[in-house]
Amino acid sequence: MKDEALLTKLEETAEKLSIKLGYEDLCKGVVCTHGGMFKLRGEHRILIHKGLNVKDRIEVLTDILSGIDTEGVHLPPDVRERLERHRKN
Repeated sequence: MKDEALLTKLEETAEKLSIKLGYEDLCKGVVCTHGGMFKLRGEHRILIHKGLNVKDRIEVLTDILSGIDTEGVHLPPDVRERLERHRKN
């Protein structure tokens, strides 16, 4: 699967989990992060640094989503396998 297609599927997974996803400049001044998940006003959100390439965005999103229970959500088999593999590492 092409990286762009995988990234799209991971973004759709976040949406299915009712998590708002955004890309922002997260490297300003002294602070620099690739991204993470937080809760704001009762809503889960993921922010990823917009300067990352597609492969790095995939890695950050995989890392975050692998920490979330996805059992009750229908996911494409390749996405579910990727998240399960990441959980085991």
